[in-house]
Amino acid sequence: HAALVLVYSSLLLRSNGCQLDDEVEHKKKLVEFFDTKSGGTQESSAMSQLSCTKVTGGITNALFRVSGFQSITSLTAADFDSVLVRIFGAEGMIDRDIETSTYAALCNADIAYKYMGRFSNGRIEGWLDGYHPLQNQDLADEATSLEIAKEMARLHCLFDVPEGELRDHHCGKELDVISVGLWDQLSSWMEQAKGYSEFKTAKDTERARALQLDKIEMEVQTIIQSFAATEEENDSGDSTASICGSSSKPNVVFCHNDLLLGNIMKNKTTGHIQLIDFEYGGSNYAAFDMANHFNEYAGGTTTKENGVPDYTRFPNAERQTKFCVEYVKMTKRLESMKSDITDQADYNGGQKEMVIEEDEGIMNEAIQLLSHVQKFILVNHLYWGLWAVNQAAEEGCEEFDYLTYASNRFNEYYVKKSEWEEK
Repeated sequence: HAALVLVYSSLLLRSNGCQLDDEVEHKKKLVEFFDTKSGGTQESSAMSQLSCTKVTGGITNALFRVSGFQSITSLTAADFDSVLVRIFGAEGMIDRDIETSTYAALCNADIAYKYMGRFSNGRIEGWLDGYHPLQNQDLADEATSLEIAKEMARLHCLFDVPEGELRDHHCGKELDVISVGLWDQLSSWMEQAKGYSEFKTAKDTERARALQLDKIEMEVQTIIQSFAATEEENDSGDSTASICGSSSKPNVVFCHNDLLLGNIMKNKTTGHIQLIDFEYGGSNYAAFDMANHFNEYAGGTTTKENGVPDYTRFPNAERQTKFCVEYVKMTKRLESMKSDITDQADYNGGQKEMVIEEDEGIMNEAIQLLSHVQKFILVNHLYWGLWAVNQAAEEGCEEFDYLTYASNRFNEYYVKKSEWEEK
């Protein structure tokens, strides 16, 4: 089924003018095989029964929904009718071999949803029937926010990067030590952003200069040095620290790193939350994942918003605290269940959840976690601001104004930094 889906989806996208790498051409031989079995009409018949629609919301990749597979004779036994076809963007910024292998591993762990096949510059994923990406108003609902906290905890607690190349890439090669790629990534994107002398248009070149990247570079260096010094001073080797980290040192887990509204799907009937688009995922501080999500309340990444976040939507202290409390409760529940059972399937789907009551210890851990989150809110603005500068240089700002987005993220960094210093 997966092979045929890949073939038919690729052919249909080609017929709609999408550029797929030539590597998919050899898969057309599969269709020719079925042609001979059906008198030469299989391909044309299948193509006529499929429909293709562009999925809006993604700014890094081109997304398409291909539907009608259950009407194809050779796929009548399939338990799906639609698939999502992802054509990769952000060329050169993401290792797509590692990213796709990671996605497949996340699917195997019941964290991500259905990996169905890969072609050179994209892949096929399952279509989430009955789900919709979150909208701004969804985050005003406290119950939805708490469900996101639980799903984030599931990712952080339950996904262990498989041994081998993936683990070496995400976690480093040292045994019992998980390396964090955040600081290297931040430095790399900073160096890349400063390396562009010209952007796609003369106007964009001037706008990029106005960002004062030399000043941003000083901020990046200062914040990296600050975190490095703090970690060295506080590295007590406390093996009893929880998943939230010790009182002085944030914990490292596999993070999503990009939990904006469009990457969080909600079932319209059950309210179930499904995280999608793990392409920026990797080993990182759990507090960074949370800080990123809080910053994403402001939006700014849709084509309609076109790079202009609304920071009046940033969650207040009470909402942040409730999120952290729910996260801590869920992590304790999952960790307790992991220590009591050996069959991961028993806790992966949340079928045998323990009840963890909120108490003073839970609240103290949540407050401790939140103190780490506040620091990473600053880092997160620099992270995505630099990402946007590099996207502007590589892809231009016609379809999405990356430079406006970069400017807004940098400006908010200075606002939050001033508030931090006042404390």
